Amino acid sequence: MTLHPLVLAELLAAEADVARERLAGRVDSVSAEGDHVVVSFRAHDQLWRLRLDGAEYDAKPLAVSVVDDAGATVGVEAWPPGLAYGGDHPFVHRPWVCIRGTFEYHTYPGHTADGWERYRGNLRLPDVVSHLLEKVGV
Repeated sequence: MTLHPLVLAELLAAEADVARERLAGRVDSVSAEGDHVVVSFRAHDQLWRLRLDGAEYDAKPLAVSVVDDAGATVGVEAWPPGLAYGGDHPFVHRPWVCIRGTFEYHTYPGHTADGWERYRGNLRLPDVVSHLLEKVGV
């Protein structure tokens, strides 16, 4: 069951607020924009932007992509070093990150036994963002 769009927007805004507080000094910005959150951070002498799509949050986990300045999804060659996992995801057919709490992780055939329901109540957006940042050395 998905949340009403206004409730979803409020939930993601609250999660973004907590992420901004917890990750101060590790991120440049965290902003909720309707059904997604954009996180900007610096690593490897470059500014990066992650988009966490929460259109069906928290019934389903956040989907992660790397985006350019205009918000367009970029290919794996434009991802921060250390973030992408192998080639394209077999289900979503695009670059992905293998981190618990992401849509891509929980839909990967090798992780079907590690369902989102096990983590849904206690693995929140700030936790996922922190783990993403760790993957790129931030």
